[in-house]
Amino acid sequence: MKMQRFAKKEDGSLTLEAAMVMPFFLLFIVFLATIIRISVVDMALRTAVNDTTEMIATHVYPVTLLENTARSALDEKVKTYTKDTVNLDQVTDLASRLLSEFGINIMDHVNAVAGTALTPMVRSNFDKSMEDGFFDKDRLTVEVDAPSSFRPGAYIGVTATYEVGITAPFVNKKIKLRKKAYERLWSGA
Repeated sequence: MKMQRFAKKEDGSLTLEAAMVMPFFLLFIVFLATIIRISVVDMALRTAVNDTTEMIATHVYPVTLLENTARSALDEKVKTYTKDTVNLDQVTDLASRLLSEFGINIMDHVNAVAGTALTPMVRSNFDKSMEDGFFDKDRLTVEVDAPSSFRPGAYIGVTATYEVGITAPFVNKKIKLRKKAYERLWSGA
């Protein structure tokens, strides 16, 4: 009689089922939150890089005018000093050959300076996309592929990388998200 009474009671069966399912449910929620977090950073990074390259490309026309004016003035000075025997293109070619002999790539330095100059702009665009302030914009690194000249058909490239930590139990991994954007410079030609 005592055994029948014990077998018919079902108190606690829901608790046991919940205890078995709850860890999987919580793991799913953490996984879902991590995926959403990565997706939000990915979209913000893409927007920041695209907006920055577009802004640079559309505002390069005055720089093109300045470059053309400076090139013409320098060409005139070189021709004056060399009595029309050498022009600016020959001097530029000689200088690039000399630099390459010493293993100096001037574009590496230009790209480094451009990256330093554009990092605040990309961070600002990234921050606009991430208005909640949940992400650390200091983990953002920027690389620039600057054109050697602002002539028609030149492209500027911006690459941004952001490291996102995965927030899951027993997982101490980081994912690097990298976005690139290239834009043709609007040089007025």
